[in-house]
Amino acid sequence: MGIDDNVRWLRRLTLAVAVIMIGWGASIVLGQPVTAWFAASATIWMGLLLISALWQLRGSFTAIAALALATAVVSRLFSILRLHPPASIAGLSAQDLDLQVATGPGVPGFELLGFILGALVLAQFILRAASVEAPADSREASLNVAALTFIRIYVGLMFVPHFGSHILGGPYQFGIYTLYFASLGLHLPAMQVLLAGSVELITAIGLVLGLFTRPIALLGSVYLLLSMLWGGHFQIGYVWALPDGGYEFGVFWALMIAVFAVIGGGPLSVDSAIRQSDFQTRWPRLRAARLLFL
Repeated sequence: MGIDDNVRWLRRLTLAVAVIMIGWGASIVLGQPVTAWFAASATIWMGLLLISALWQLRGSFTAIAALALATAVVSRLFSILRLHPPASIAGLSAQDLDLQVATGPGVPGFELLGFILGALVLAQFILRAASVEAPADSREASLNVAALTFIRIYVGLMFVPHFGSHILGGPYQFGIYTLYFASLGLHLPAMQVLLAGSVELITAIGLVLGLFTRPIALLGSVYLLLSMLWGGHFQIGYVWALPDGGYEFGVFWALMIAVFAVIGGGPLSVDSAIRQSDFQTRWPRLRAARLLFL
């Protein structure tokens, strides 16, 4: 069995596992006491998961990236779901508030299924990158492109736990983060949570798909630095493992994203597909914007 046969079977297995995840998630939405907010978020992303799982049968890098994003979001939503949240959260410290929405308890076993599907998506990406036909002198360049694409997708996926809790998890999670932001002294904390979650969602989609990569990478990088500043991490110290977290991790993450504000999404991105289409012929007046954003 050749590599192409292995890839085809892997795509079918990936689709099967995605359908299992969607069926399991749908049974929870329909049969458990979840809020309308959570039900709407989960349903939308399970729909996107199904679309991307079917799309990846064609072997597109963009489809694989979209599947990675949808898998991460659906897995995250059900892995931190609290079907019976406490009646009162009064008196909890900022750290306790954060732990309330960051640690579950979630649906037992759902996170494991998410890891399995994520591993299948990763294996598919690796095999797809390895199967790209290229002359020997350009093989190294192809591998470098695949490596940069992997890094771009990964740093985009790191936003999933944040916007998943901020704006997708439902009123309980949103209320927790509103109180958490208020404890940091931020004005209009509910609006700040909504703004933060929206920026995180936009940045994740842009980086993972490579869509409007440069401006979105700049947005994400600046947002992370401001978050570190407003959260007081620069006053704590450098090392992230210090109590309450230093600025090591946040700055590293911001700098990794800033790279893509300079180099763009690369050949394996939606931006590249737009450049190679007849977009410029149809919309010649948008040529300057295309050069700036793509």
